[in-house]
Amino acid sequence: MSGFIPLSVPNFGEKEAAYAAEAITSGWVSTSGAKVSEFEEALAAYVGMPRAVAANSGTSSLHLAAMAAGIHRGDEVIVPTLTFIAAVNPLTRYVGAEPIFIGCNDTLCIDPDAVEDFCANHCTLKEDGLYNNKTGARVRALGVVHVFGNMADMPRLLDIARRYKLILIEDATEALGTRYTAGPLAGKRRHHGRYRLLQL
Repeated sequence: MSGFIPLSVPNFGEKEAAYAAEAITSGWVSTSGAKVSEFEEALAAYVGMPRAVAANSGTSSLHLAAMAAGIHRGDEVIVPTLTFIAAVNPLTRYVGAEPIFIGCNDTLCIDPDAVEDFCANHCTLKEDGLYNNKTGARVRALGVVHVFGNMADMPRLLDIARRYKLILIEDATEALGTRYTAGPLAGKRRHHGRYRLLQL
């Protein structure tokens, strides 16, 4: 096709070729080796965290987060309506839980008002956690996805998670390194590549 210009072209140069050759020579090209450790250390320093752990995919990271959070078959997880399904399935279907889809606001991220309404008016808070009045299932976690570099309203969502005894798992794949410029989290970067687990 004459004049066709691809929308996305990899930007590989001499530096990338040298790094690839170095990885191949070392015998480690995927899950381990010096380059993975260098990446983890550089990422942790960039986002101001003591440690970062690389995984083979965002899906794997979220699946690990769900398992670490203790999400089980029969639990429910609050998730946004506007996201890629790979941000939902690992937190729900992969561990046998069910998604509770909550709408998004003009940030394109999950709407704290809608989350609050669901928790306050459609659930019952008991000593051991939050329960969905309609299904009787325990609502175990809140999955937050920062979309297109936009950050969800984390001060409000953190407060909601604490009050309703929810584990909060963030997906910052599309907002890695983004930082708040105002409010209680001013200067804080989204300090994770794919998830942060907040056990409350």
